[in-house]
Amino acid sequence: MTEMISPQHLDTAGLAERESRSLTRTMLSSVIGPVEIDAAALAGSRGIQCALPQLAVMTAFFAPAPLRITGSGRANSGRALMVRSMEGPLAVQQGNRMVEADVGDFLFVSGEEPFEWSLPSGGRLDCGSLPLASFRLPPPQLQRILLRPVPKNFPPLQLLITYGAYLLMRGPHGPREAEMANVHFHEILPLVLAYLDADASVPGSDRMQGVKAYIDAHLSDPDLDVSTLAGLNGVTPRSIQKLFQQEGTTFSRYLLERRLAMAQQMIGRSGEDRPISAIAYEVGFGDLSYFNKAFRRQFGQAPSELRKGARR
Repeated sequence: MTEMISPQHLDTAGLAERESRSLTRTMLSSVIGPVEIDAAALAGSRGIQCALPQLAVMTAFFAPAPLRITGSGRANSGRALMVRSMEGPLAVQQGNRMVEADVGDFLFVSGEEPFEWSLPSGGRLDCGSLPLASFRLPPPQLQRILLRPVPKNFPPLQLLITYGAYLLMRGPHGPREAEMANVHFHEILPLVLAYLDADASVPGSDRMQGVKAYIDAHLSDPDLDVSTLAGLNGVTPRSIQKLFQQEGTTFSRYLLERRLAMAQQMIGRSGEDRPISAIAYEVGFGDLSYFNKAFRRQFGQAPSELRKGARR
């Protein structure tokens, strides 16, 4: 008889708090190793997990309240952990390193050392574990990819997560079907690792020039953000933010200043008769009131005053 591999479900609805805590801790520990969960209440928590010999994945749903998961790590276990928070930021502490990840961004964490995951907003947590050998990297290179956020919009990461979700949602699985999903997962993994390894391979000054050129060419895009730039450059959002920090500014401040400078140039241009609102929208401002306030703060006069002066 062929043994089927079935996802396991957690549902603590209607259970007492003590039993809810025990069941939640037990299921989470089966995926990422022994943990303690610090939360005001775990009654009502639910989740689903699926474990294969080389891959275990879990999605858990907690109350929308601060949550901290502390793991002891399993020395010499040869395991790496995966984690992302889907309803708020995530802070991960391991050793003397502290890393923050945005909603949906993905982290690899050593499963051999103690760790702490903090979710200020609680909510949904996706996690898993796999052998460190799956990375096929020497220890020094392996250390470079741990605790490095991968942005949620990075296509190979989305594929990686798709196969994890397949294991959770399409059960029970026959051994061949489960192994196929496992193989595909590990085939995509090198693409994610290459992204992380490339993060530090391009000199910051060269990358910054490209980032600024892209911003100047896309000022009119109201959705331009750090994640977009990170995905285009094959780096993490935090890497982009650090580039601006090294120049004493932030991405948001730089983008605002470039949009205001472009608007100032267009409004003061001889023969320009379009409404100021049209110019504001053209350079990426979606709120005219905010544009007027920012313009006055930056240049010491209202856009309309600049136009009057240019027409004299």
